[in-house]
Amino acid sequence: MVRAGGERMSRRTTFIVLAGLLGYALALPLRTTSRAANPKYNWHQDVFFGIHNDLHATASDTELGRELTPEMLRARLLETHPDWIQCDCKGHPGYTSWPTKVGSTSPGVVRDALRIYRDVTREMGIKLGVHYSGVVDVRAIELHPEWGRIDATGKQDKWATCRLHGYDEQLMIPQMMEILDNYDVDGFWVDGENWAAQPCWCNLCKAEFTRRTGIREIPEEKGQPHWDEWLAFHRDLFVEHVTRYTDAIHARKHECQVVSNWMYSMYEPEAVRAPIDYLSGDIVPWEGVGLAAVQGRILDARQMSWDLMAWGYIHAGGDDSPLVFKPAVHLEQELSEPLALGGALMIDDTPQRSGWLTGWHYDTIAKVADYCRIRKEPCFHSKTVPQAAVLFLPAHFYSHNSPLYGFNDESVGTMRGALQALLETHHSTDILPEDAALERLNPYKLIVVPEEPPLDTPLLHALEDFARQGGYVLVTGADLARDYSAWVGASPRGEQLRDRVFLPLGDRAVPVGFPWQPVSPAMGTKVVCYRLNEQDPVRNLTDQPVVTRRDVGKGAIIAVHGPLFRNYYTDHAPSLREFIGRLVDSLRIPWAVTVDGPPQLEVILRQQKGKLLVNLLNRGAGEAFSAYRNTVENLPPIENVLVRVPRASAPKSVAIVPADAKISWAYKNGLVTIKVPQIDIHRVVVIE
Repeated sequence: MVRAGGERMSRRTTFIVLAGLLGYALALPLRTTSRAANPKYNWHQDVFFGIHNDLHATASDTELGRELTPEMLRARLLETHPDWIQCDCKGHPGYTSWPTKVGSTSPGVVRDALRIYRDVTREMGIKLGVHYSGVVDVRAIELHPEWGRIDATGKQDKWATCRLHGYDEQLMIPQMMEILDNYDVDGFWVDGENWAAQPCWCNLCKAEFTRRTGIREIPEEKGQPHWDEWLAFHRDLFVEHVTRYTDAIHARKHECQVVSNWMYSMYEPEAVRAPIDYLSGDIVPWEGVGLAAVQGRILDARQMSWDLMAWGYIHAGGDDSPLVFKPAVHLEQELSEPLALGGALMIDDTPQRSGWLTGWHYDTIAKVADYCRIRKEPCFHSKTVPQAAVLFLPAHFYSHNSPLYGFNDESVGTMRGALQALLETHHSTDILPEDAALERLNPYKLIVVPEEPPLDTPLLHALEDFARQGGYVLVTGADLARDYSAWVGASPRGEQLRDRVFLPLGDRAVPVGFPWQPVSPAMGTKVVCYRLNEQDPVRNLTDQPVVTRRDVGKGAIIAVHGPLFRNYYTDHAPSLREFIGRLVDSLRIPWAVTVDGPPQLEVILRQQKGKLLVNLLNRGAGEAFSAYRNTVENLPPIENVLVRVPRASAPKSVAIVPADAKISWAYKNGLVTIKVPQIDIHRVVVIE
């Protein structure tokens, strides 16, 4: 292993580095395509594993870049072999870690680290992106107070900028042009963007809102007239902001790839409008694998190149908590989600303030990189095998979230509860934003609409047509019979219930939270489930239907008249998971794959080059239960997993990746049965 030793390295170490560098360069594929030759070329489509280093330079720094040397950087890159890296440029405080003539250089810059990153990555044939804070810029507002957004009370924000003052045109874009001219970087990863954007009540914003909409009455809080229009206006301003700097970068260097962190993810479920080149986001460390499962599916539904970034460290106790580097097993489990979903991967590490790249961190990153590359061939750029999908509707999200783009339990809890329930009952499940659903519902077998009103007419028609052609729609919510009576085939029966609701589960019962709506089924609508008013399924059975089924053509619309998936998201009760699993099983859907295993076994079905890829992920953890425990350090394997695949003929081959496990399989009576002895973290069964 090559190790950097300080400002200078020994001759022997230098020789090792140069020899390794030559081997690394020879191993790189020749890439001569450019956007000039092919306007659709996007280098991000070719990269698989990357490293992200950002520092967020401040006014109090004193030694930025002092200990970073080309030799050290080469050594770290030779150990980890990333396809691309991203380094610090300008963070949220607004100071650059390189000498800028446009903005504010941190007084702590001792050596130009960006120059070292650029020179070394160019020598090694590695793409270089920079971390640049966009909406958030504390220093810019200090120097130009008029650039700060104004809240509804008239108070100026010290953190986030306004979209209609001079920040974009006078600082952000000119500084980006300076970076391109002086360092010729390959990409911008723009941070502090949608998740930091907020409505602004400055005079310019209010006047522009009135000019665009004709509305003169400016709302100040939710519930006031025109609040929705006010927020939509600011979302438009944000998209225009991203479009401005992206177009400017492409005009200066057309092959430079631009992304706005978390754009068109769970933060922003609307259709893609900005001309960004790919999608990306950094997963917060206190819920890595769970959020990766959600965000990866949303990004994958966009049918663009995408990556997810795992923080290399735990930072769960607030601003005063230390950054504790994660064990390799934690990072491997977290990255297995985007890996199985076909995306690219990054690990975020924070260098020391001096620029020193901590060696043992890179040892861990190298181990995780090897873990990912073993699985690259079957996973990278794979496509979904449509089975089940959960809808994610922007109208619901934007009416319940924290303006403008922040998510909360009210805006995403039902969608996440539906995904969790389906995954834990071993159904390969995608997430479809509304625009994606309207384009490609038909290949799926089950569509879940989880308590996300309002449902507009085009979507209702699309779901009806989907059912008519043989699909199943599972829709939930207490207002279905009131708002969509004809569509679900039931009308309200009495008032909504806010106490004493239990669902039957064989000889047991499942208590659920409220509200629930008893219904009167229309002619031809079947009752699937009556509510209980207590926990004895015989003695306490009522005559009040709460789950109905309306057959439509070859399929059906199943309506659960209560907050089924909010209950599962908030309580995660095993009995409720079993109820949901039985409800789905009752539809007798011909799934492409069925699996026997515990709830922590996740199944992701993908396809590539004519092969069916059954990803088996271990979502468990072996640590003692605690609300404050965020690190996975012990992951007990899942043993004796049984995979069944209906097929008209025997497969040519059945293999497993990694290949260090011995599987057995047989084909009989149209069914392939595969026995997998152990799932440590993630394995892929490859069927050809």
